[in-house]
Amino acid sequence: MKNDSGQQLRYIHVRDDIKKSIFDGTLKDGDRLPAVIDLAREKGVTAATVRRALQDLAGEGLVHSHVGRGTFVSRPDDKKNLPGNLLPKTSRDMSAFMAASHKEGTIAFTRGIGAPGTIEPGILTRLTEQTLSGGESIFHDYADSRGLPGLRQAIAELYQEQGIPVSSESILVTSGSQQALSLLARQAAETEAPVYCETPCYAGVINAFSAFSRTVFGIARSDSGIPEHSLPAGQGSFLYVCPILHNPTGTNMSEDRHKAISDWARKTNSLVISDEVYRDIHPESGLPLSCIITPGLEHAAVLGSLSKSFISGLRVGWVISSPERIRELTAIKKAMDLGCPPLMQGIAEAFLRDNDGFRAHRTRIRLHYLSRRDCTLAALKKWMPGGVSWTEPAGGFQLQVRLPQGSSSIALFMVASDYGVSFLPGDTLELDGGSSLRLCYGSLDPVDINEGIRRLSRAIEAYMNKQKNDTSGIIYGDI
Repeated sequence: MKNDSGQQLRYIHVRDDIKKSIFDGTLKDGDRLPAVIDLAREKGVTAATVRRALQDLAGEGLVHSHVGRGTFVSRPDDKKNLPGNLLPKTSRDMSAFMAASHKEGTIAFTRGIGAPGTIEPGILTRLTEQTLSGGESIFHDYADSRGLPGLRQAIAELYQEQGIPVSSESILVTSGSQQALSLLARQAAETEAPVYCETPCYAGVINAFSAFSRTVFGIARSDSGIPEHSLPAGQGSFLYVCPILHNPTGTNMSEDRHKAISDWARKTNSLVISDEVYRDIHPESGLPLSCIITPGLEHAAVLGSLSKSFISGLRVGWVISSPERIRELTAIKKAMDLGCPPLMQGIAEAFLRDNDGFRAHRTRIRLHYLSRRDCTLAALKKWMPGGVSWTEPAGGFQLQVRLPQGSSSIALFMVASDYGVSFLPGDTLELDGGSSLRLCYGSLDPVDINEGIRRLSRAIEAYMNKQKNDTSGIIYGDI
């Protein structure tokens, strides 16, 4: 049951049109906005879509409402809410809200990390002993800011085995891929490069660039990637994509859209930030091309990590790009932390060089996630009510469920809490209009997956029935 998400992004266009009018002075502080029904008619959308847009604007402090009087502009002096910024206040405030919902007995589809049960017992002890077997003195000093030479070489060989030409000079080791994103955000701030991001997307992307006051413009992504006609026309842009087991949909970028983005990057002298952290958990069949090959490292920064394929707490990631860009990023990183913890890097190197252990682990987790995916898809097909659709991931441990247009995943989240099931609401991942949600199934056993989907379907039915009987016209609930 697949569905292109492009039509679900209308609220974003409405929201950003109003936001642009606020910041270019067309709408001034204190101005009253037209009534919802009039805005809906003007924008050619439903009243529910306008209300969803106004909800985001209110969360960002750009508008405020008075019962019986209307909605008014509240123009802030700071720049954190510039047009195109996809970081609504709800996503920043959700962590405490979600933690409070995980009461005893709840089946949580929220763990976006590798399944703990797939990790060999005692492997960290064994790898640590192996790392220290050559003596501890190597770890008494700061390491090379680029990362341990042996680890960078092991990462290069990992790609070379797959026929991808990578040298250690093109690799910078980071504290997870999140630090790599932050380094690129700092570079974008220094060069004042325009920043674009496919949406829906991983919320950490927006957080990283917003931390350096970079405005992030969203480009609607369907299940197969960004359409060619949506690519920006300007020169020297940064564009973030997740082409392999996309977060949150679990789908792959198609070859034609991969080629279109590669051609665009070369033509416009732009940089594609290709988040490929799920590469090692993708089934061997149908593995998409890497941006290391196209558009080439002069126009690409490819992110990798052991957080998804091994252990998140190890905090070992990397970025692959041209040697020149790696030198620039290394200089930024050195000013931040001097270098990643050498012992953690040593453990990562030992893991990658343990041919039997690493290869066996990779094979095991691929099969594990495929079985959980199949179980989840079967449960969705069995239990979900009409009007609900979902993506069909190529592998990995997550997929996206799409509610009827105009629904609120946060309102559903509150209902689902009473039914003993939780998920990641769309707003926490900058998803399309809040009417979608992410299910992470990789760490759950088949019995819990089936029961969790059954509970979720009951919660959705209860929420949809409440919508039908709500005469207030506000369908996303009080948040």
